[in-house]
Amino acid sequence: MKGEVQCDEMETVANDIQSVKSMPSEWDYGYAYWYTNQPLPSKPSKLIKRDTIEWYLVYDNDRNLAVVYHDELLDDYYLLAEMVAEDGFDISGPCKIEFLRSP
Repeated sequence: MKGEVQCDEMETVANDIQSVKSMPSEWDYGYAYWYTNQPLPSKPSKLIKRDTIEWYLVYDNDRNLAVVYHDELLDDYYLLAEMVAEDGFDISGPCKIEFLRSP
């Protein structure tokens, strides 16, 4: 699964991802999350939920990083990235996360 973070506070998001990249996520159907408990970015998200996007990277309502299936998104989640996965992808266990910086 891949996505491009769309946030004015890119460095903060990158640092959050780096801080949990060696830890497997907690998970539930349609939802994988890493405990970060970080303040939300100060500016509103640039993204709006779209029916054509199946997965999102978000800060959830507990301010943890999470990859969430679109049917599981709550209104108070802060959208960070639209994620693209191969057909048939599902979260069926703990996941790892990585942030790659553009050159």
